Amino acid sequence: MKSVMFSEVVRSNRGGAWLRGLSPLTAYGLTVAVGMPVMVLALHLVDPGAPLALIVLPLLAGLALPLCASAPGRLDVNTRFDACHMSMTLDATLATLGYARTEAAPGRLRYVRTASLSWRARAQTINVKVHAHALEVIGPIPILRSLQRALAS
Repeated sequence: MKSVMFSEVVRSNRGGAWLRGLSPLTAYGLTVAVGMPVMVLALHLVDPGAPLALIVLPLLAGLALPLCASAPGRLDVNTRFDACHMSMTLDATLATLGYARTEAAPGRLRYVRTASLSWRARAQTINVKVHAHALEVIGPIPILRSLQRALAS
């Protein structure tokens, strides 16, 4: 595709504005270091008679959940022609990666993973904004890299 140019896949910052300048591991560590003692204190104040292990162990298990989710990323696909013509190619390519289009609003497309519907399914969605000569694709970084390779070939 000579008339299509791809950007690099970059992290999409959806987090708090004051955490954006930090690396993801630093931001997560800071959140854990501040959030966990506050949660333990709050839960201990709600039920002072509860053993501390019953408060701390579920909190530690809950803190591991964000580590299982893929980080969101962004891929820009620029075209010389009208970008809405690229949606058929995008549908076919994402279908080979295990995604199907679920809803189509004017200027926006959404794809969900068809292979496994689990608690991670929401994190596996791909959102596409259609601009005049560009598609802005937001989704999990590994899927965006696979999409970029598939569209480039």
